[in-house]
Amino acid sequence: MTKRLYILLFVSFLTSAVFGQFVGRDHLSVSLFYMQKEELDSAQKYIDLAANEEEFKGSAKMWYYRGFIYKDIYKVKEKDDKQSPARLEAIEAFRIMLPLDAEKSEFTESAGKILKYLASTMYNDAVRSLNPEHYKLAISNFDQYKSTMLMVEPGMDVKTQDVKFKLALASMLNRPAETEAGMDSAQTYQVKKLYLEILELDPDNPGANYNLATLYYNEAADIINHMDYDMDIQKLNEVQDYCIEIFLKGLPYMKKAYELNYKRKETLIGLSNIYYGLNDIEKSEQYKKELEELEKE
Repeated sequence: MTKRLYILLFVSFLTSAVFGQFVGRDHLSVSLFYMQKEELDSAQKYIDLAANEEEFKGSAKMWYYRGFIYKDIYKVKEKDDKQSPARLEAIEAFRIMLPLDAEKSEFTESAGKILKYLASTMYNDAVRSLNPEHYKLAISNFDQYKSTMLMVEPGMDVKTQDVKFKLALASMLNRPAETEAGMDSAQTYQVKKLYLEILELDPDNPGANYNLATLYYNEAADIINHMDYDMDIQKLNEVQDYCIEIFLKGLPYMKKAYELNYKRKETLIGLSNIYYGLNDIEKSEQYKKELEELEKE
């Protein structure tokens, strides 16, 4: 029994000696030791300690491995968490690292690949969160996706992805308009704002033009349908003038959709209705006739 205890103590001493011989005593070295052993909790503990020490705050190596460790924590423990703290910690670590590594570029290529991977998970989580309950998280993750990609490729054109995401978001938020419940004023404003943002990026986007015009038309039509015609003549004229103002806002977008040959039948109906709302019966009939000719084909 004594002999066995002696052997155990000797092995323990030998292990400690080997650890001390090949692993530095600083927190970064200890963290890397545990990282190689895939003991993430210990690796995280020591890399966090290193990050708060003056000697490592300007070290590209330390920030690279902090990002690497937190990336692994995300993959192992938080992959299904669309708000993963570890993923954000990893991205932040690489953000600090990149300028520190600008001269030597020792870790930049590897960090870029990891950042692209993390950005792709942000994008996927944004798409999966496009529903009425979680759309704000979708917006947050999509914004993080863009900022992460721009860290890797500062000149990257994210316009196409931006337009695609905003279209999907606006479509999701616009769905209540297709039901009897409709949208409240705050939702209507939010969806309009999205379509206007899309058109700033892509003025010829047919869907954004048509849907924005339809929102304006529906807004004015809803006011007219719920108008109290017993109100005094002055108030009635004010409401009618306001509706005309809204129809005029929607008209250029519907005309643009028409020029782009988007949803030809629906666009012709939209133009006919808008001009009718503007009391321009001649033009309303013109588009109505074109619609009738189209339906005969």
